[in-house]
Amino acid sequence: MASKTVSSKEAPPPRLPKGHYFKASQRPLQSLLFLLPFILIYELGMWYFATHSPDGVARDIYARALLEYFFRIFDITGYYLPGLMVVIVLLTMHFFQKDRSEIPTRTSTCLWMGAECLALAFPLFIFAMVLAKANLAMALQVPATELHWSAQLVYSFGAGIYEELLFRLILIVILHMVLVDGLSLPKKPTNMLIVLISGLVFSLYHFSDSNPFDWFKFTFYTGAGVYFALIYVVRGFGIVAGTHALYDVLVVLLKMM
Repeated sequence: MASKTVSSKEAPPPRLPKGHYFKASQRPLQSLLFLLPFILIYELGMWYFATHSPDGVARDIYARALLEYFFRIFDITGYYLPGLMVVIVLLTMHFFQKDRSEIPTRTSTCLWMGAECLALAFPLFIFAMVLAKANLAMALQVPATELHWSAQLVYSFGAGIYEELLFRLILIVILHMVLVDGLSLPKKPTNMLIVLISGLVFSLYHFSDSNPFDWFKFTFYTGAGVYFALIYVVRGFGIVAGTHALYDVLVVLLKMM
């Protein structure tokens, strides 16, 4: 007896594997697709500010400037190298994934990633409000700046990309290679130590002559750094960079109100 065939109209749509979004949003290529608008907003914004400034120079994110300095050590110069580095690193990580073709990269996943990043940004506001004893003005305090709000928004996207690249994707990987792979220290307690170190370094990075040290800021920056490190470990680079960027964007918008 011949088996009955089912037409494409009658066939049910293919079911996505369980945990599809969770896995897909961690993929390097999906992260690159999600973060590409962030990178373009920052790089094109910087180009615009440079062309409209009297000296033709725009202030850069310090983390990005550190990456440029690293390239200059090896006599490699080029303004767009840090942005290109983000793209190359994520593409390289994608290439070395053995199952890279099993879960497709989709623009629709980017929308869910954006929603998740917004949701993950709000615990930082709660943390800041608790530290500031519900004083919103104190909770939103950031280094003093005379930049226009539009420039602050652009820098928010850059901070999310380049600070997370430096303090999470690079620093955590290096510490793991040295402490766990190199020195063979116990994995679980060492990973906790790495998360804490990432948070402390991230905190100290923020202090300067224009943003002097105080304990409120130190506690907040350290807590935020640990929080971002945990997001990176659990959810990957795309989600943590997006969370950091959108948190900074929300801070700028709230300060305008």
